[in-house]
Amino acid sequence: NPLRTCLSSSPPLCNMLLLMQDCPWRIEPVNSNETHPNVILFTIHALLLFALKRGHGKYVAIPLIFSTWVLMTYQAWIADGVRDTAITSYILIVVVSALIASWRVSLVVSMMSIFVIWGMAIGEVVGLRSPISDSPYSMAWELTAIFLLLIAFVYPMVATIRQALTAVQENELKTNEEKYRNFIDSSLEGIWFIGFDKPVSTALPVEEQVQLIYNTGILQDCNESLARMYGFASKDQIIGMRLCDLYAGDFNQSAMRATFEMVKNDYRGVEIETTEKTVDGEIVHFLNTLVGRVEDGKLLGCWGTQLNITAMKETQEALERTETRTRALLEAIPNMIFEFDYKGDILRFVPSSTTNPLIPPEEFLGRNISQIMPSDVAEQTMFAIQRALESGLLQVFEYQLPEYDKQRYYEASVVQSDAETVIAMVRDVTVRTWATIERENLIEELEKKNAELEQFTYTVSHDLKSPLITISGFLGYIREDINSGNRERLERSLQRINAAAKKMQNLLDDLLELSRVGRLTSEPEPVRFKDLVMETIEMLHGPITQNKIQMQVDEDLPVIHVDRQRILEVIQNLVDNAVKFMSDQPNPVVAIGQAGELNDMPILFVKDNGIGIAPEFKDRIFGLFNKLDVQSDGTGVGLALVKRIVEFHGGRIWVESEAGMEAVFFFTLPASPQDQGKTG
Repeated sequence: NPLRTCLSSSPPLCNMLLLMQDCPWRIEPVNSNETHPNVILFTIHALLLFALKRGHGKYVAIPLIFSTWVLMTYQAWIADGVRDTAITSYILIVVVSALIASWRVSLVVSMMSIFVIWGMAIGEVVGLRSPISDSPYSMAWELTAIFLLLIAFVYPMVATIRQALTAVQENELKTNEEKYRNFIDSSLEGIWFIGFDKPVSTALPVEEQVQLIYNTGILQDCNESLARMYGFASKDQIIGMRLCDLYAGDFNQSAMRATFEMVKNDYRGVEIETTEKTVDGEIVHFLNTLVGRVEDGKLLGCWGTQLNITAMKETQEALERTETRTRALLEAIPNMIFEFDYKGDILRFVPSSTTNPLIPPEEFLGRNISQIMPSDVAEQTMFAIQRALESGLLQVFEYQLPEYDKQRYYEASVVQSDAETVIAMVRDVTVRTWATIERENLIEELEKKNAELEQFTYTVSHDLKSPLITISGFLGYIREDINSGNRERLERSLQRINAAAKKMQNLLDDLLELSRVGRLTSEPEPVRFKDLVMETIEMLHGPITQNKIQMQVDEDLPVIHVDRQRILEVIQNLVDNAVKFMSDQPNPVVAIGQAGELNDMPILFVKDNGIGIAPEFKDRIFGLFNKLDVQSDGTGVGLALVKRIVEFHGGRIWVESEAGMEAVFFFTLPASPQDQGKTG
């Protein structure tokens, strides 16, 4: 305790007691041979004061207080009692006991003093003691001595207390400063203080303030962390540097921008990132906190902290690059990616770069698969989710969805992500499915072509062989006729050879015409179907007139987009067959018209009331060299040629008839370029 130290290191109390001891009018021994009690008390005080001066105040403070109290009590008792000036010293003893001991000791001394004062007063009243009246000079000397003692004791004590308090404050300030310095030096953040040769006026334009701060600011204090951030071994190497020297090179603009933000913020504090360079030339990134001290419109200094975030920036940039690559990879994947929970709720969705989803991507989140997909697709998906969660194996299934007038095909791959979620990758396989279907159709068509080719080969070899046999056989007859001179039979043989050769020529011409369909055609163009019909009637005017055929042509016939010459051949073949197989019909009629539409293409027809076609021959009549009447003219290639031309245009042809009744040939043809390739 500084107060106890104060009392132990100064002698005022000792002087006070010695002075009281030397007062000849107060303390005198009664008998020269008898030891006065004051001598014993003074001896004890001397020993206690000696111990107090030796620094043992902790052990002698209470004995000293009570011995002094006893001395003053004895002095008052043998003198004037409650009127004695020694009683006033009780106040001093109470104060001193509070200072050098404790409030409990002070309270005990106070209660003892009150008890003694009342005891002296009662003793005097009841006659236990007789008051001694001192002269006024004696009382004046006693009061003077007491006040001198108070002055001599209190003043040094207060001075010592002040010194002790000052020492305590300085010690605490030094301790706090050491703590602050240790905290600053141990911080991983760079901490700095910037001062100026002259304060910077905040009334100047912002740009001038920034220039003055940057050019005149001096780094007056910092910690070791800041020095290491710039590549220096110690802070002593950078303390005293100007900002313009510390932030040298191209990176001073970054520091100036940070200063500019602080000035704009009225020096209240700002946080900004800067990119700077160390003394070794290494590029570093800092997160700075700046604040200024402004008084009376003058900037006196700036404080700040600085955190090296280079590693964090590099990590952030690496994450951004990774995220960019991942995003680019996901965007490049032609798959839609879903994350489902075990209930079928959609947790995440990444759209495909090539496939448009059914609904906007943001509307997928939070919805159940049953709310988006048809029931059959939702059931397939839930089954795959449950199997993937149970088995941990990849589940793959295909489904189809309608889109306008077509079907789109999708393939879904479902794999477990964690205990309750799965990842589903969905790709559009419509093109692949169409290709598969087209391949199957092509294979089927090739099989038909092969069968047709086999039939063609067999028929050609058979039908071509027959004229050749005829020619070869009649050549022998001609040789015999020449030798025998039978001119009449020779002429008949030559006619038969000529007929066989002509039949072979017609057969070869029809085969050549059939082979050209689909290869040597003109560009399709808009053609009025009625014009083609009228031109056909004109070309077949002779047979039509000769057989008294009544032609019925609809007025409202469509415009078709076709190869004009090829479709003219179709109409000519169909009308020619109708005229040819009219038989002995008394009122022969051939009708040409339209009977609605099929797949946006008009359905056209050629109808006659001739011999008709039995049901079993409806498909055979479109084959090569198939003739219902072997005695009729022609090679049997006509309807096969018609079928191929119609199908080449994307249409279709079929016949509806029965034997002995009318026959109707229906066929479809495109009405626009968009209809080309459709299957009617």
